[in-house]
Amino acid sequence: MIRARFWRHACAAAVLVAACSRNPRPAAPAPAAADSAAARQRADSLVAAVRRDSLAAFARRDSLARAQAVADSLARAMAERARADSVRAQVLRAPDSAAATLVASGLEAARAAALAEPLYFELDRSDLTAEAQRRLDGKLAILRASPRLEIQIEGHCDDRGSDEYNLALGNRRAAAVKRYLVEHGVADARIGIISYGEERPADPGHTEEAWARNRRAEFRLTRGVR
Repeated sequence: MIRARFWRHACAAAVLVAACSRNPRPAAPAPAAADSAAARQRADSLVAAVRRDSLAAFARRDSLARAQAVADSLARAMAERARADSVRAQVLRAPDSAAATLVASGLEAARAAALAEPLYFELDRSDLTAEAQRRLDGKLAILRASPRLEIQIEGHCDDRGSDEYNLALGNRRAAAVKRYLVEHGVADARIGIISYGEERPADPGHTEEAWARNRRAEFRLTRGVR
């Protein structure tokens, strides 16, 4: 009985050992994690290189754009200086052309000088000051006494502000002068207006006094008294 039990246990142990010996050993883990980390590192490296190249290209473009902006600014400044020199030369050549033309139209010298006398405006304003209205009243008497006389009113500005703004402001100044004359009895058809903006300064300087002399309306003859 004991011997039979022993042999049964021995056989069972032998079967178990045989079964265990047939199971394959687990395979060594593949180096997938290491390969994945290396791939990520390579990808990160490539992204960093692309980013560096992109930043360098942007810096080059920005530098070129700034250089072009400086060149454009210098070109504009040179053009403005040339235009100012041209206007200055024109003003110096014919400082009294308005009065001289009015005298040639048949007006006596005193009346021609009074009619040619400019009106002045406050900074960035087109409304008439009390002094401007007083001078216009003197011009009204001349225009009423010479009904054939026709004039053009020129609006001018100082050189502060854009060209477009100053042209519009000069036009408002000329229109305000014409409106005053028409409202006081001068026929609308006898008066034309034009704006020169900052293009024809009376004084080419860049001081408060020069700017004040440039904010004006001038009077030109378009038809004489004869």
